Amino acid sequence: MQKYQRILGRRAILFFLDWLVIVLFLLVWMIARKPVPTGRAIPYIQASSHILVQLAKLPELTGAEMHNVPEWTLYGDGTLIFRIDPSDNLWRARLSPDEIQHILDVIINQNKFFDNTEQRYGTITPESDDDKLLLIVDANGQQKEVVLVSEPTSRSAIDIQTTHVFAIEQFLLDYHPLHTVLYAPNPHLDRDDGQ
Repeated sequence: MQKYQRILGRRAILFFLDWLVIVLFLLVWMIARKPVPTGRAIPYIQASSHILVQLAKLPELTGAEMHNVPEWTLYGDGTLIFRIDPSDNLWRARLSPDEIQHILDVIINQNKFFDNTEQRYGTITPESDDDKLLLIVDANGQQKEVVLVSEPTSRSAIDIQTTHVFAIEQFLLDYHPLHTVLYAPNPHLDRDDGQ
């Protein structure tokens, strides 16, 4: 009987040690894991007046002065000006260098923006004149502009480049940082310091 109890005691201790090792391994793995780097940092101009990424509605050709209407603009200093929905006011946020790198990684590395060869993506229809967007990216020593017309509805007509470009558009339109303030073009009205 004592021999049987010793065997059971050893098994219990070994079972406990096995689980302790597994739990410690998982704990160390969860603490030590880091996001998988996609490579080196993407260089960009960090000036406050330099536009890194912009998604803007193209103006209609009927007006005397033509201005793009920005929907989403990221500047080199990390200032982001964006709309939550098309009829909404503009909002402003300040992004960290890591957040800027994430955005540039999605555009340049994941969706291969600079590898795309067309200047216009999407299906041109009579209704699509109102939906034209201009996507501008200036980073990694490259600058490029493409026009996005309404996204093709036929999946068979979509190639990988079109898929990537419209994925970038959707990523930008869905990117809303948590800490935002209402943007007013007049700097005296655009205070987030509580004064």
